[in-house]
Amino acid sequence: MAQEFIGLPPKGDRPVSSTRRSVKILMIGQPEDIEITIARLYHCGFCQVEDWSRPLPYGQIQEATARQPGEVMRIYKRSMMR
Repeated sequence: MAQEFIGLPPKGDRPVSSTRRSVKILMIGQPEDIEITIARLYHCGFCQVEDWSRPLPYGQIQEATARQPGEVMRIYKRSMMR
């Protein structure tokens, strides 16, 4: 079902690209909430803390998120529970 939801081609039919691509994960929120979320993502093995950029003031977000042709964006919104 998840495969149908996110539109992945069947296993083995995925196109192989010779160029290296990346996905940008953007977090916008209060500094303490972002730090908590990064710590939780690290704890579950999703990311390394040092791979995140330094905190950017809101005015610099547009520059940091310059897009490439053909890119799209999806946003995941989740309430914080402390």
